[in-house]
Amino acid sequence: NIKYLLIIDDIDKKIFDVVYKDDEEIEKQVDEQLEYIKNQYSDNWEETLESAGYSDEDELKDEIRLSYQRTKAVDDYIKDNIKDDEINKYYKDEVVGDISAKHILIKVKSDTDTEGLTDEEAKKKAEDLIKQLNDGADFSDLAKENSDDTGSAAKGGDLGYFNKGDMVEEFENAAYSLKVDEYTKEPVKTTYGYHIILKTGEKDKAKLKDIKDEIIEKLVSKKKEEDSTINVTALDEIRKNYKLKFKDSKLKKLYKEYIDNALKQAEESN
Repeated sequence: NIKYLLIIDDIDKKIFDVVYKDDEEIEKQVDEQLEYIKNQYSDNWEETLESAGYSDEDELKDEIRLSYQRTKAVDDYIKDNIKDDEINKYYKDEVVGDISAKHILIKVKSDTDTEGLTDEEAKKKAEDLIKQLNDGADFSDLAKENSDDTGSAAKGGDLGYFNKGDMVEEFENAAYSLKVDEYTKEPVKTTYGYHIILKTGEKDKAKLKDIKDEIIEKLVSKKKEEDSTINVTALDEIRKNYKLKFKDSKLKKLYKEYIDNALKQAEESN
């Protein structure tokens, strides 16, 4: 029911225009999004607005603003409901200190990249290099002579410091499992080919108080990824918190149907 959706939009505008009044971050996003859309249809902007059902540019801008306000409202609602136990658990289980490493990459050729060796050849070459390391060869020298990662090869395979999420998962897991000055005794395969990894340094992880806001942001993203219905349920709770009530039984029923349908669509889209 389009008319009813417009009522919901109007309710949310009344709430969020107060909550996020003069929010500079939202206004910046709105202006950027509007400018992007205008650039796509610059030759016939007025006709585009009319054909899309907007009376003028301000009406479209209001719709874009409401979308960003709703997104921020959901994020803020999730943040307000994150418990200290969740933050502490994430810090304990997921937060690690930066590590540094060197690597030697032996590329495996593919359909899109014909350079490199076959999988079998690349693995064998990597295994041969590990044998040379076992016999006392210098890692940096081998990297300069053999690594297909030309950027790091010139620096003896040095990748500098990195943290979780900076590298592909297989590489990251292998690097973090090593002790400092230890190298992988088996080649590590990733989408790039086979790696030999030498862990060269490790830092203490940051203090919780210094990264608490960052952890909260990651928990918000995690919750939104894991629960496809959270946008619907959060907005419903926000409206209730702002005393949304329906005296008319028909409107109350229509709103419940609207929420039920939105939840169903969210679950199906997951």
